[in-house]
Amino acid sequence: MSKRRESPRPALLPAPIAGASFREAALATELRAEASQAAPELDRRTMIGRTLGAAAAGALLGAAGPGVSGAVHAQSAGASSPGIQLPVGMRCIVTGHDAEGRSYVVSDERVSGSFPNVFRTTGDDPFGAGPEPVPRELLPTDSPQLEPAVGGANFHFVTLPPTPPDAPLGWHRTETVDMNVLLGGELVLVLDNEEVTVHPGDVVIQRNTMHAWRNPTSEPVYWVAVLVPIRQRV
Repeated sequence: MSKRRESPRPALLPAPIAGASFREAALATELRAEASQAAPELDRRTMIGRTLGAAAAGALLGAAGPGVSGAVHAQSAGASSPGIQLPVGMRCIVTGHDAEGRSYVVSDERVSGSFPNVFRTTGDDPFGAGPEPVPRELLPTDSPQLEPAVGGANFHFVTLPPTPPDAPLGWHRTETVDMNVLLGGELVLVLDNEEVTVHPGDVVIQRNTMHAWRNPTSEPVYWVAVLVPIRQRV
């Protein structure tokens, strides 16, 4: 199959000024032709970078779609893993308690669609839907500093550095439903009964469960967490 060859783009030189003489216009045309032959082609990244700066050019070209080489993934500085990519939908991990009150993964599914409702709670069901048959009793918090006010919510941006092999884990429980979305890196969710590895774009729904987080990599991990109280106003 023949390889398509792109015609070189001319170098960017000022266009002739309106009203210039025929000799001046001809000279400008000749200069542009010579520059296009002598100077290497300015690709789109170079031209945009000179105009907008490197950061803006990277963001623009990274979202430009097919045909742009070296596309830049949107990710936090320092994270080695690519940013969020959802080719087969968003993974949603929901936690809960078993009959002994120990935390485990109730469901681990992918949700797809153009505008999916990943997880929902209501005033009548503040824990949200879940298949576990045991009664859902609100267990007391051991981290009151993380608790939002009843009727409110907390939004956190979390940065977790690498976890040393012998470091104790930060186990905790809150009287909330926590909606966590991993943005960059690789994270391990640690529960009483199991561990789950989480990747960028994955969602973890904590429902008043005892849990901890571990970063097994050599780079920081980034995610956002929204905490919504389970206890309602009385």
